[in-house]
Amino acid sequence: MIPVLFVVRDMKMCERAHHFLSKSGEFRVDFAFSAPDALGMLEETVYGVVIADYLVPGLNGESFLETFRGRGYATPIIVVGQDAEGIVVDAINKGADYFLHSPVDSFQFYAEMNHLLKKALSQQSTEESLRKTREQMRTIEQQAEGLESSLQEKDILIKEVHHRVKNNLQLISSILKMHYYRTDDAETKEILENCRNRIFSMATIHEHLYRSDNLAAVRMADYIPRLAANLSSQRPDDLHGVEILTRCDPDITLDIDTCIPCGIIINELITNALKYGYGPGRRGEIVVSLHHAPHRPGFLRLEVTNDGAVPEEALDLESATTLGMQLVSSLTAQIDGEAEVRQNGSLTIAILFPDPSARKNPAEF
Repeated sequence: MIPVLFVVRDMKMCERAHHFLSKSGEFRVDFAFSAPDALGMLEETVYGVVIADYLVPGLNGESFLETFRGRGYATPIIVVGQDAEGIVVDAINKGADYFLHSPVDSFQFYAEMNHLLKKALSQQSTEESLRKTREQMRTIEQQAEGLESSLQEKDILIKEVHHRVKNNLQLISSILKMHYYRTDDAETKEILENCRNRIFSMATIHEHLYRSDNLAAVRMADYIPRLAANLSSQRPDDLHGVEILTRCDPDITLDIDTCIPCGIIINELITNALKYGYGPGRRGEIVVSLHHAPHRPGFLRLEVTNDGAVPEEALDLESATTLGMQLVSSLTAQIDGEAEVRQNGSLTIAILFPDPSARKNPAEF
């Protein structure tokens, strides 16, 4: 039963109100005959609705309604009084939720009172639900702001890690370059230069991730031309007629675990083509391409083609004797790839491997 406080002057009205409201079994009615009594009862009991006679005096010359609202009570209040324009407007202005005209005595009056009680309780329930919903929304917004702040901090931290890894790799590259200039042995120079190019392929990945908004993947249409440009800048003077071209699907991105092996594979295949495919002064093209495999959904196809001479050791990756081609074979297996060598006037080495984005579980996004 919902507790209702009736603040009234007329004892006869108390009896009838108690009879009509308690009879329904929905309400328990308590009565107060002065503002001090009512305020004391409000401190002890949480009432669902307060009904107050408009003429009940409050404190310090105020009406009970003014005293009630002045104490900060938000409980719905129904004011009972004469249906005169000034009285109704005054009651509403002072905080009444509903105004009930008090006739001489009629069944309709108490029926209307019952109806307004239910209406006030329904409104209070709706407002309480809205209040709780707003509080929940504020809590969710605060949690979202906290998560966003945490994610931003993690992004900054991850970017800093990539930046430091890139700097460390560049430091190693600089040390190798110092050794390169300190030696006169051609074979040692070649080994050091190959090592520097492999390191460059890894450092470039970390640089891309550091500068990108996407910390999980590298856009290959940006990355592969950087590798090609680096190797092109290191061509011997007698191989400046050999161009290194790139053709990459702009939508393909690879995670770091796949991108690093692919970068080293590209580095080795271009280096191998420059070393064995072309003689001094010869012109030609080395083409690096990366596309979705046309007949293998969920797979990517990496190709390096050169129109130079074809060395025998380049035709069989499994029995390769050079370190570079052994790396290609090993890294192809690492990304679950399949190698294919074609010779048709030019040499094409293709690596077919699963697209990492196609293997992702949709629930991970």
